[in-house]
Amino acid sequence: MNYEDGMTVFYDPVSKTVIVAFRGKTTILKGPFESLRAGVAAGEDLCAELGWRSNTSDAEKSDDVT
Repeated sequence: MNYEDGMTVFYDPVSKTVIVAFRGKTTILKGPFESLRAGVAAGEDLCAELGWRSNTSDAEKSDDVT
């Protein structure tokens, strides 16, 4: 998935929390998240709730057009 400029999802394996920076706001998701995959998924879900839309599906559609 493609992130917006300035969008960051950081998983801290020591505290098992996730830090999300999205559109100028920083949010800490306390978890605990047992893995990087689970933490990043939670961070991406938060961004999606806040309006982020990955353009991956758009890129796939444009590649299929001939």
